[in-house]
Amino acid sequence: MTRFPRILTLALMLAASIPVHAAGPTGFLNDTGQDTCYDGTNLVACATANSGDAATYPRQDGRFGRDAKAAAGTLTKTGAGAKAFDYTKICMNGALDCTGASNTVIAPAPAATDWACTKDNVTNLIWSLQLGLGDWTTYATVTLPNATNAASRCGYNTGWRLPTRRELLSIVNNDGSNPAIDGVYFPGTVGNGYWSLDTYAPDPALAWVVLFSDGSIYNHGPKFAGNYIRLVRSGQ
Repeated sequence: MTRFPRILTLALMLAASIPVHAAGPTGFLNDTGQDTCYDGTNLVACATANSGDAATYPRQDGRFGRDAKAAAGTLTKTGAGAKAFDYTKICMNGALDCTGASNTVIAPAPAATDWACTKDNVTNLIWSLQLGLGDWTTYATVTLPNATNAASRCGYNTGWRLPTRRELLSIVNNDGSNPAIDGVYFPGTVGNGYWSLDTYAPDPALAWVVLFSDGSIYNHGPKFAGNYIRLVRSGQ
């Protein structure tokens, strides 16, 4: 089963109406992690013959952008990460390039030198490694952000919030599954639904959810139901 149609859908979503929080100071977005191309039957290495302008499936995602540069060995990173993803570990006390133990379980207050957050050097977003689990209405949008601010997670006592669905999609690695993310920099991630901040406009009782089993999204998450939560804040 090829992943090509979903990659195309994701690319169109990311191109449309990106919110302010989704991009860093330079306006960059992450690539998808997909660095192969579809030849009509299989996913193969990208080449002019299978994805050039005259090909049956032209101008595919894998031929362009950061992932293509990473595959060619020409991409410069601030930190490290799979494919073109560029991450830096942050300690609970805010120190960069943290080498402490990872916070892979639900823990509100790891030690000061424990690795507690991951910074995305492309989008400039800072992601908490703590995983919450609860409803959207109270826990995901109020209780957990307030507790994370109060704990001064990774040196920040303000700004922690639920991410938008496009921000969640920015850390999806479409070359993986269960979970579809760089597990080295997001340890403990489970392949389940994660709440986004975005309400489903036709029915305000629902919110958008991103599935980290395969990076897909759905709009039928009742806000009273329980889903996983990963908080984010904008970098400085």
